[in-house]
Formats: sequence, structure tokens, C-alpha cells
Amino acid sequence: MSGEETFKALSARYAKEPTNVEVLFKLGQKYSSRFTPEMTAKGKELYKKVIALDPEGKAGSYTDDYLKAQIPYTQGAEYELGQASAFDRKPDPAPLQAFIKKYPTSALVKNAYSYLAYYYGSQAPKAEATKFFEEYTAKYPEDRNVIGSYVERIIKDKEPVDKGITLAEKLKELAGYPRNPEYQQNLAQLYSLKGDPAKADEEYGKDFIDGYVSNAVYALTGYANFWLEQNKNLDSVESAADLAAKIAPASQWYTLRTVADIYFKLKKPDKASAAFGPNFIKQNGNDQSILASYAAFWSRQGTNLDSALEAARKSVELTSDYYNNYTLANILFKTKKYDEALKYAEKAVELVKPMAVKYEGFSTQQYEKLVKDIKDAIAKEKGEPQK
Repeated sequence: MSGEETFKALSARYAKEPTNVEVLFKLGQKYSSRFTPEMTAKGKELYKKVIALDPEGKAGSYTDDYLKAQIPYTQGAEYELGQASAFDRKPDPAPLQAFIKKYPTSALVKNAYSYLAYYYGSQAPKAEATKFFEEYTAKYPEDRNVIGSYVERIIKDKEPVDKGITLAEKLKELAGYPRNPEYQQNLAQLYSLKGDPAKADEEYGKDFIDGYVSNAVYALTGYANFWLEQNKNLDSVESAADLAAKIAPASQWYTLRTVADIYFKLKKPDKASAAFGPNFIKQNGNDQSILASYAAFWSRQGTNLDSALEAARKSVELTSDYYNNYTLANILFKTKKYDEALKYAEKAVELVKPMAVKYEGFSTQQYEKLVKDIKDAIAKEKGEPQK
């Protein structure tokens, strides 16, 4: 913004200081970044002048912000020329290879290897590529990008498959969980090349994609709940919830419950009902755990109580435990069916008392309170004093 280090400013300095190595190098960068043949040629010309004026690299250096390193201008110029040669119409890896040999401790060496990997991965003859990648992976044995580039070249050549599998399995180990889709695809491709489709399916089949989708759903709902707590990015929160509801596997019904809760917090009750409402329970109404969770969710929200009541009744029919009786009693209480609510509330208390004996610290207070609240409501309705 101040006009310094711009193409115009550097060009003006170059006219006055045609042998200033710093100006030559920085102006060379400007020309090279234009990516047209004419501009690239001018950039190369300036880099060559830098090297001719300062072959020993003693005239100064620049700061590479990405690498957090000081790079002598001459070294930078040699690297830029090598990179350009590797990506020329007729690629020549020799300049970058010479750069690596000349400056083995340079902060730019790893970048030089990565550019060479592109050439050797896609264009070099197989024997030359193998030699390069053996050297590359030996130098950076734990780098996933390095190993991955060798794996891709092996897949391209369709050999050596066993070597590729060993490298791909190492990538899988380095990546950990959740599994990296690209690595798993490459591993499956190698097992297919080996003639082992069962192993390919094990690594990259239905179980993989189901797990990947589940992880994505957890990430989406986690993101949504985080920003809800901050009360920020709410449009993004809703979009994340929408996507989670859309891609959640059928077995992951609890995700729809989580999404419905997110919609309620966003004051979108209609969307909550669409995700985890009557239509959902019609399709999943034979599973006791789903029925219980559905009934308890809507009881807490205080809406959709007719559907929740139906689910709670069926849940008690299937499993008459203290929790299900308590949930049913709560919904009956909220719908002012006091006499029936009292029956199930007292049943819940009866069933929960052994838990308090068995587990130290287990409280029955909320169950007993519900009985009292129902009795008070009955008394109030009859005009009798509340106890």
C-alpha cells in the first residue's frame, strides 16, 4: 500500500541500480509471477544476472516467510531457475538436482525435491523415477506427502505392487483416524492390482465410507453446537445441521435428535419436527431405545406431545423400567392427564428405589418430585389444599 516492493517501484530502482542484486532478484520474482512466456523469460534473465554478479551468494539475502528462513539471493535465483526448468515444456530436472547437490542444507531443498517429485511422478521413465523416489523417501521417511507421491507413481506403473502396499500401509498408520480417503483409495487400488479384491473392499468398501460419513456427521454437529454456544456464525450452524441431517446413516438416528435440538436452539421448530418428528417415529417405531429417546426429547421440549405420548406408551409396553414410566408420566402430566400420570409416576418411583439401594449417590428426588407435582395438580383441580 505504501508503494514499496511493487513492480513499478522495483522497475524504477532497476533503471537507477542495474547491478543491485536485491533489486534484480525481487524484480525477477515479479516478472516470474506473471506466468506469461514473455514475463517468465524476463524473470529468468534477471535471475541469471543475480548469479553472474554474485556467484558466491554474499550480496545479501531475503526472508522466506513460509519457510521462516533467510535465503541468499543467489541461492534463491538458482532455485527459481531450477524450478522453471522442471516445469518447462521440455522438463529438465538437472538444474534442481544440481541445486540439491550444491546446497544440501538449504531450507529450499525439500521444496526442490517436491518439484522434482512432480516430474518423476508423471513424466520420467520408470527406472529413473524409481531411483529418485527411493532417494526421496529415504531422505524424508516419515513425510506423508513424500511417501504418497511414491505410491502414486507405483500405481501408475502397476509395479512393484508389494512395495506400494508396504508404503501405503505405512501412510495409513501415519494418518491414523479418521482414515484419509486418498490413502485408502490408493491402498485399495494396490490390492486390486495384486488380485485381492476382498482386501481392497476391506480397506475402501462400505465400512470405510460408512465410518467416514459418521465422522463427518460428528464434525458437523460438533461445529454447530460449538458456535451455538458462542452465538455466532448461526447461518453456518444451520447449514451444518442441514447437511448432517441429510447425510446421517439410517442407523445414526441419534444424530437427527441432535440436529433437532440444534434447530430448536435456532428457533426453527418446524425443521426440528421434520428431522426428528412424527414421520421419523413412524419409520422407527419398533425400537424401544428409539421410542424412549424420542418421547423424552419431545417431553423436554414441551411440544409434539401427542406423538411423544404415543411413543412413550409403546416404550413402556416394550420395557416397563423406571425411566420409561417416568417419561410417560411426565408427558401425561404435561397433557393434564393427571390420574393416569400419577399411576406411571408412582410406578417409576417403585422401580427406581432399588437403584438407590444398589448405587451409592443415586438420587430418586426427581421421580418423587413428579409424584408430588401430580398430586398437587390433582388437588388444585379439585379445589383441595395442596400438600
